[in-house]
Amino acid sequence: MKVIQTLGYYFPESSGGTEVYVDGLVNQLNSQGVKSIVAAPQKGTQEISYEHNGISIYRYPVFRDLTLEQIRDVTPHGGFEYFAQWLQQQKANIYHQHSWATGCSIHHMRQAKQLGMPTVLTVHVPGYICLRGTMLLNGQQVCDGRIEQVRCGNCWAMARGIPASLAPLLSRIPLPLSAIASSSLSNNRLATALATPTLVATHQNRLLEMVDLSDRIVAVCQWLYDALLLNGVAKEKLVLCRQGVDSTYPKAKPNLKFSIQTSEPLRIGFLGRWDKIKGIHILVEAVCRLPLDVSVELVIHGLVQGDEGRAYQQQVLARAANDPRIRVAEPLSRAAVPDTLASFDVLAVPSQWLETGPLTVLEALSVGTPVLGSNLGGIAELVRHGIDGWLVPAMDVAAWSEAIAYLTRNRNVLDKLRQAIASVRTMKEVALEMANLYQQMENL
Repeated sequence: MKVIQTLGYYFPESSGGTEVYVDGLVNQLNSQGVKSIVAAPQKGTQEISYEHNGISIYRYPVFRDLTLEQIRDVTPHGGFEYFAQWLQQQKANIYHQHSWATGCSIHHMRQAKQLGMPTVLTVHVPGYICLRGTMLLNGQQVCDGRIEQVRCGNCWAMARGIPASLAPLLSRIPLPLSAIASSSLSNNRLATALATPTLVATHQNRLLEMVDLSDRIVAVCQWLYDALLLNGVAKEKLVLCRQGVDSTYPKAKPNLKFSIQTSEPLRIGFLGRWDKIKGIHILVEAVCRLPLDVSVELVIHGLVQGDEGRAYQQQVLARAANDPRIRVAEPLSRAAVPDTLASFDVLAVPSQWLETGPLTVLEALSVGTPVLGSNLGGIAELVRHGIDGWLVPAMDVAAWSEAIAYLTRNRNVLDKLRQAIASVRTMKEVALEMANLYQQMENL
């Protein structure tokens, strides 16, 4: 059996959670006799092929200077014909897509369907459902994910800086008028505001078409599964298949995890992007508010992506500058992650959106490190509060400070949490489920 795995970004220039997931999945599938080839876009005009981690990779071009129609996925990106020709030549049994981005979009799924290939879509992020991308209604409370023109339009407009008093009016603009505004104005703030209802309707229609084009849709966590059901995805088409850690990932060594000495600072670690949705500012503020007699060391291994990430980093560092308990370290290579996680007394995951994992939670639990995380989304599905980790209201800085102080002064609690950590799901288990799914689809 031959499977094409596509996603919007890939190694070596990108190493996010979806990339790590696909890398682990493909390696395990290959070991089970299911051959997979990874296809991903790259900016430029050339196509290239290479191997990464023993996996065959094909990179097709996405021409620069995208038009507004291409950005909005109305038309395929420049260079799409390279992908279309390559896909036809592969004569694969299954097409499996893991992204919904300009370089890996509904056009790529359509192409696979036109070739008669059975298709699978794995949903890794909230953006498939939520225009805002966070699954937090008006940025404040957990949303059920049902796409509704007025509610979603209001939430989206506020996310774009439209005043709360004006957003409800924009979300109620009749669709014909909104469509005219969307097609006749440039891509500026006014056009975006007036086009809000059209953007919501287009997003919903694209989701429904993607669902129609997919023979099976894989949700990697329960809240995503439930949200897809609410948006009309047939239950018989949906599959819940949770993430896992690499099968070779180090396991906890109980003999090396002994009681923390209260004379040593509590070592709290953070791994992730410098991005507001990752909540580093909440964590830093929580530590800064603690009295100096609270013995804690916060180590931040953050990755900067783009100007926005750099600006956010500088803003957070300015707040942390006068607190010697906060240390900013270099971003980690994938190889260094296990030992670093094992060196922490607790991993902090203060996400300000609904994660579908994140992978760092599973990796921390795998090496025996408890997680202090936001009580949201996938984190709350993976961490059992007071049993193998500690959950905190995501945006409540005072609650984060209180939790850190409590764990610092009650080190025996961390020992109990650590001892209760169960075995973590692996990518071998994920791959077995995927291989079984592929076999079922091929036999239809």
